[in-house]
Amino acid sequence: MALDRVQRRSVVKALAAAGLLGTAGCLGDDGNGNGNGGNGNGGNGGNGNGNGGNGNGGNGNGNDSGNGNGGNGNDSGNGNGNGGASDLVTHEQFGPDDGTPLTFWAQPGSTPDPNEQPGSEVNAEGFRPAYEQWVEENPDYRINVEYQTDLEQMQTLLLQTAATGDAPDVSEVDSFWIPNHWNNLRPVTDVIEDEEDWYPFVRDIVQPEDEWLAVWRNTDCRGLYYRTDVIDEYADGEAPATWDELIEVGQAIADGEDMAAFMYNGGRWEATTFDNLAYFWGQGGELVDSEGAPILGEGDNYDYLLNVFEFFAETIETGITPGRVANIDDYDLLAEEALNDDLAMFLGGSWQINTNLRAELGDEADELWDVAPIPMPESDMAATGTGGWTYGVFTDDDDLVEPAMNFAGVWTDPEIMAHYCEQLGQLPTKPSVYEESDYFAEDYYMQIWSDLLESGVARPGFPIYRTISAEWQVAAGRVITGEMAPQEAIDNMIDNINAEYDG
Repeated sequence: MALDRVQRRSVVKALAAAGLLGTAGCLGDDGNGNGNGGNGNGGNGGNGNGNGGNGNGGNGNGNDSGNGNGGNGNDSGNGNGNGGASDLVTHEQFGPDDGTPLTFWAQPGSTPDPNEQPGSEVNAEGFRPAYEQWVEENPDYRINVEYQTDLEQMQTLLLQTAATGDAPDVSEVDSFWIPNHWNNLRPVTDVIEDEEDWYPFVRDIVQPEDEWLAVWRNTDCRGLYYRTDVIDEYADGEAPATWDELIEVGQAIADGEDMAAFMYNGGRWEATTFDNLAYFWGQGGELVDSEGAPILGEGDNYDYLLNVFEFFAETIETGITPGRVANIDDYDLLAEEALNDDLAMFLGGSWQINTNLRAELGDEADELWDVAPIPMPESDMAATGTGGWTYGVFTDDDDLVEPAMNFAGVWTDPEIMAHYCEQLGQLPTKPSVYEESDYFAEDYYMQIWSDLLESGVARPGFPIYRTISAEWQVAAGRVITGEMAPQEAIDNMIDNINAEYDG
């Protein structure tokens, strides 16, 4: 059961007094975070695992959705010892030299070697236990790692090599790419075990029909961050749940305080689309049909889209949102407004409580900031955008299917997932982790994110989405700046999307 804010504050104070609160890490690269903290000391022999404090991580800007949570220290980290699986896990290879080889494509931040790149200690600590477990359970095989440094190129190469039968045996796959590979991926259903222990948005993407086509290791989401003292004064402590409530309390704040009431991503970048799509999805809107064709102008979708852009205009016209949101093209810019006491509420990512607020404010962040579901047109609506990474099996060699599937399957282990997500500041994709992991079960904010993930929605990974996103960003900017009325902006947006698809 999640703690309320008063209970949480008592717990936070008690933990702080006992010196048990972890601190947030800093932003990393390629979707993986870096941080500082105590390193575990390795055991002697065996698999080389010992006990020690883990560092604190943060997740940087990745291709899938943008950012990740700042990781938190714990007291049961895995250190590196001598012998066993630990010695067989290196930057470029997992397993013995004489093992049957499999190829694995990964991001640079997924290395198990803490010395491979600056600040990679936290990343390595997050990934290493999973790699070691696979080595122990598959002693006759080895994985040769091929790191992909350009994510857009990686996406293109995966499509090209899958089409020619030359794809890696197993690969990290952005969840956003999965629909493009529904016909290329080998089923991994055998390693899924409890199919109900995954959030609905996960199943929607990786289980398009009967078979599971990937293992989704981590995610993130978005919510309404709000200043507790301000909302206590102007809304009796109740965060706005609807657009009307947001406008009403926002106007009161704008009139009574020297700060902006509400801000969001409104610049020319992906988050302006992804964050605000929640308003469209919450109404029941769909961007594309089952074949990937755009349907924004069809039926109710048009009305839902118009509602969103009229809401953008209303936030500006009522004065609850300053026009400078048209220049917000980084989550850190929203955090700066918040940390400078210039902002009462903002639409932000799950990682920001750790990487931004706790990192700067320490324990005060838990007192000063809370999170609520994204306000919707009606109180019975809910949605939040979700991203994250998966593991997919592409091998054409039937003899390699089992070890490749086992590699993906390691990430279905709740302990492996919990360790990785805590270490790198990500959100688990299995609800059970939020109940069984001490950190995720006891951290107030993690319980909020767990609830919000029940209404999570992933972006459709069809090619036309790139055009949809780009046109959404342009249309949003035109409405926010007053260059176009909402209906004119979305009509122009839809025409451009359809022209690109038909062309």
